[in-house]
Amino acid sequence: MVTGVPPGGDEAAVISFHRLHYGKLAQGEERRVPPSAGYAVTRRSRGLDPAHDSFLSPPRLLGLRRFEPDAVDIDARGAGCFIARPLGESVVCMRARFRPEDGEGGFGRLHQQAAIWIGGFEDWRRHPAACLSIAAGELRALPDLMDESEASRLNEAPLRWRVSAPDSQSALRIVERAAWAHAMLETLLDGVETGEDALLDFGAHDFSNEGDFLAAAGLVLQVLPQAYPRWRDISVVSGLSHALPGLCLRYVPSWARACAAA
Repeated sequence: MVTGVPPGGDEAAVISFHRLHYGKLAQGEERRVPPSAGYAVTRRSRGLDPAHDSFLSPPRLLGLRRFEPDAVDIDARGAGCFIARPLGESVVCMRARFRPEDGEGGFGRLHQQAAIWIGGFEDWRRHPAACLSIAAGELRALPDLMDESEASRLNEAPLRWRVSAPDSQSALRIVERAAWAHAMLETLLDGVETGEDALLDFGAHDFSNEGDFLAAAGLVLQVLPQAYPRWRDISVVSGLSHALPGLCLRYVPSWARACAAA
């Protein structure tokens, strides 16, 4: 469904994401953070206006005053929490976590690290399954390296992928039979009738891992009509201890079972 495409490919079947990384620069294979390193935007795609940085900060995207370690579910603290949500005329995907300054699996002081992708809202509405599939496979909150030049890190080309939608009949057959799909669709359709916020939670007995949850959510959103009136209110969340406003589909891996499998 998703393949990489170099710059200059066929735009008709391509979605793109700008990148913004926030955290600390690291060095070496273990990506150790020197004691002198401070927090900064460490990567920004060419054409992404720095004036938007404050709107793309992890606390702002997560709806928090401060982003603290306990905001991430205990079973998601290795990879970090994940969100996908519309923001104006964009869709934002973010992976955020706290990692030891002495490298993965270390015992040093924790530091915040976030990788943020910004894509087009219409790409999200047309290709939600592809957007979530790409993010599941590629979006990682890793520190950028000090030996890469600042000019390169802050002026790179956006990421681009060639995509195609899943086969509609196959997707409908899965959605018609799966309890999790019925629960997701019911939440989204009830949200139109009530106009209120709604949260649907899933746990480890509903999906064995985050990737399966994101694939399921993407499939359900793919069969949702583009005319659905609350597209801009939908968020897909994993490993976060609180829900986002609007219509929130959330996976919490430390929970054995949530509400979806009746």
